[in-house]
Amino acid sequence: MIQKQMLAIGLGVALAAPALAQKCDTSKSETAPMSRFSADAKGAVKDTRLNKTWLRCAIGMRWNGNTCEGQTLTYRWNDALSVIEEMNQKKVAGRSNWRLPTVDELESITEKRCFKPAINLEAFPYSPESGFWTDTRSEGVQPRAWVVHFLNGKRYVAHKKQDWRVRLIAD
Repeated sequence: MIQKQMLAIGLGVALAAPALAQKCDTSKSETAPMSRFSADAKGAVKDTRLNKTWLRCAIGMRWNGNTCEGQTLTYRWNDALSVIEEMNQKKVAGRSNWRLPTVDELESITEKRCFKPAINLEAFPYSPESGFWTDTRSEGVQPRAWVVHFLNGKRYVAHKKQDWRVRLIAD
C-alpha cells in the first residue's frame, strides 16, 4: 500500500514538473503575458495580438475545465497533419479549422523571460519542455520543417520523420 502511495505521489510530481521547473527572470518584461490571452471554457485561448485562437493543451492532453491533463503525444510531421484532420472532424474545442502554426506564430507565444518551459503556463498549462512542429518548411533542405523548442523558446530545423509535439492554432 505504501509503495502505491509513493508511486502516486511520484507520478503527481512528474506530471506537475513543467509548472515546478519553470524559471523566470522577473526583472525582464513579459513577452507573452496572460493579458494578451482570453480563455474560454472549451480549452482554447484567443490571442489578441495575433487575432488567432490557440488550443491550450498540447495534442494528447485534454482540457478538464481548469487545466490540461494526460500526456502529450509526439508525431512525425505528416502524421501530425492527419491527427489535425481528425481533430477538426471532431470539432475539438468547438472548432473545425485547427492547423499547425507558422514558425513565427508559434515563436510569438514563447515567454522570453522564462525557460523550462519558455511559455506562459497560465495560458498553456503543463506545457512540456519540448519541440513543437510548425507548418513552415525549411528552405532548400527537404524533407525538413521548423520546430519551436519550449525548453528555451528557440527555433530549430527538424527532419519530418522525427517525432515532435503539436500545438494547434485556428484563424
